[in-house]
Amino acid sequence: TPETQTTQELHVGKKKDDQVANTSTMVFNKVEISVEEQSKDPQKKRERKKQNLKGNLTPLTGKNYKQLLSRLEARKSKLEELKEKDEKKAQVLETKMKWTNVLYKAEGVKIKDNEVLLKAALKRKEKSKLQRKKQWEKKTEYTASKMQQRQDKRRRNIQKRKKAKVEIGRA
Repeated sequence: TPETQTTQELHVGKKKDDQVANTSTMVFNKVEISVEEQSKDPQKKRERKKQNLKGNLTPLTGKNYKQLLSRLEARKSKLEELKEKDEKKAQVLETKMKWTNVLYKAEGVKIKDNEVLLKAALKRKEKSKLQRKKQWEKKTEYTASKMQQRQDKRRRNIQKRKKAKVEIGRA
């Protein structure tokens, strides 16, 4: 019957799923994805990171805009120096840089190599940092003043109670 046949297929499917789960390779939609063992050894991590570098150039990524700008400037100055010495080598290096950026972009890495945009982002980040600092100072000042007001109110109330006790004691 069709019902028993489908349940048998389900049991077979479960067995296949268990087999797939036991191995470190997973097949999804006819694309094999293997899970590599991640070691916690820092030296192995560095080696793995080095292997992932394309053309011995680290990609210009991240949120540290100051560092990205300085790295971009260093690359440009290196290229300029090389142009003065050897035009051909400079061209080779420039094409190598372009190709590595293209490879990283193809992998989905966001390359931030536009100097104008980096400067604008840095300025924006510094501005927001300054704003947060001002807000924090305002908040701490406000809380301090509120605490002082509460303490003053408490002192006044305690004084009132003392006076009321003295009044009651005299009467």
